[in-house]
Amino acid sequence: MVIDVKEVKMTNSSGQKKFENEEIGHKASSQLRQLEGIQVEEMQLQASSTLKPQGVVFDGEAIKILKSSEMEPEASEQHGLFLMQGGLGLTKPPKDEDWKNAKEIYLMDNELSDLPENPRCPNLSALFLPRNNKLRMIPQPFFNFLPALQILNLSRTGIKSLPDSLIRLVSLKRLFLNDCHRLMILLPKIGDLKQLEVLDLEGANIMDLPKEIKNLTNLTCLEVSFYGFTSNGRRTMQSNAVVPCGVISALSQLEELNIDVNPDDERWDACVEDIVNEVCTLKRLETLKFYFPRVELLSHFQWNSPSLTNFRFTVGHHVKRIISRVPSDAEFELERWERCLKYINGVGVHRDIKNVLQHVTAFFLDRHATIKKLSDFETRNMKQLKCCVVGECNELQVIIDAADAYGEDGISEIVSESYDAERIVLGSLEYLYIYYMKGLRSIWEGSVQQNSSFLLKSLTLRTCPMLTTIFTQGLLDNLCNLEELKVEDCPSIKSIVSCGNFAELRASHFLPNLRKILLHYMPGLVSISSGLHIAPQFEFLSLYNCPNLKNPLVDEVSCQDLKKIKGERSWWEALE
Repeated sequence: MVIDVKEVKMTNSSGQKKFENEEIGHKASSQLRQLEGIQVEEMQLQASSTLKPQGVVFDGEAIKILKSSEMEPEASEQHGLFLMQGGLGLTKPPKDEDWKNAKEIYLMDNELSDLPENPRCPNLSALFLPRNNKLRMIPQPFFNFLPALQILNLSRTGIKSLPDSLIRLVSLKRLFLNDCHRLMILLPKIGDLKQLEVLDLEGANIMDLPKEIKNLTNLTCLEVSFYGFTSNGRRTMQSNAVVPCGVISALSQLEELNIDVNPDDERWDACVEDIVNEVCTLKRLETLKFYFPRVELLSHFQWNSPSLTNFRFTVGHHVKRIISRVPSDAEFELERWERCLKYINGVGVHRDIKNVLQHVTAFFLDRHATIKKLSDFETRNMKQLKCCVVGECNELQVIIDAADAYGEDGISEIVSESYDAERIVLGSLEYLYIYYMKGLRSIWEGSVQQNSSFLLKSLTLRTCPMLTTIFTQGLLDNLCNLEELKVEDCPSIKSIVSCGNFAELRASHFLPNLRKILLHYMPGLVSISSGLHIAPQFEFLSLYNCPNLKNPLVDEVSCQDLKKIKGERSWWEALE
């Protein structure tokens, strides 16, 4: 077991609390010497291993480029020349003769600021230049003699425009311009690239799409971000439609469509309904990322179509924040799931939101103005929900009300004699993250039906000043899958467990799979589990600013498998 004794200093950054940890040694507190089998170890950072790409020969610090004559006959015939000079810190491009015979060129992660003026590469099929941040311009004739080029990756470069010679790439199938933040205008002549199948402009600052995009009838993937529109350019750009009428419907082969929009862009509000109608005509569409400024626009979608298997919907007008208050770990978790709904600044419980909820695996409820219970959206609409993030809903008082879930007779409308995950209230939910909820009192209100074995694995509660109850006895009996619990800045919590008759429960172990507990900024916490035995497989405990918490390892949590404890020095010294 590693006992990590640290001096913790408070710092404020972007309005959020952070720690600065200064390691002061590896001696354990004397209060823990009563525990047998504890091994105190000094933590060491392990260097991450470096993965070598296949097909590259490393000779010391250099990369050897295999020419056709140096390969086996079969490999030479199949691969030709691969110029692989990625990540070498190059400031100058390879020599002209290296370009001439290359079939694929890899120059990513370098310091290139210029490219050859007019390379002649009759056999070049792929050119990779991503993350050359100093590359600001591509010479006008650069693409004149690259007739076989099929893949062009210019992602995360500093380019402001594309040269006219781009239209000479008659074989181009995939064009990647994602995160080219200086790129604001797309050439109308891009419509001449008739073989193009993938056009990735996500993260670029494109003002609008040219109408010629409709000529790219082989396009299967279109990703675009309209973030170039600002208040300074509002007057001059007001007349340009973000997406011209008829463009989306003309791209009938689209399988993936991702559109990011500045929520302040009034042009999107003006044309979004027409775009939604065109999107609904795409019969092959499988993946859709879309911003709906009005809830009513969701009614255009027919959910009986099996083709749309992945979507990320943001619903509700909002102002894009300069600094997001959404915790980064919550954002990361939301990105993991294939069908996500973000509902922002909502009012009331809209029928169209409930309809979409029936299909989502991840739900983010952000800044809802009136909702008092998450179960107001009806738990029967959330049977597929695996991830739920709720933040800044000031009127919300409880997550699930048993009266809504089970009804007055105590029988759930989605629970029967077969207690599979689909028939249990939120029976598929694995991840629940709640933050900045000033009115939240409890997670679950009312009784929990027996044998409701929830799948919840991770629960996080942050900055809920009125929260007093986390786990009741009914929840404890059914949270057998919970692995991680994080509670931060919830000053009214005295114990994470609130049970009535402790005498009947002390002999049992609850939360059998709980391995990780983090309790931070909890001045009212006096006990972890009110004396109940929990977490027989407990491995990690992190405590900060819990001044009234007694030694939790004496009779509450198991220390048999405990590997690491983190806490500030003052807490260790104050232990009884």
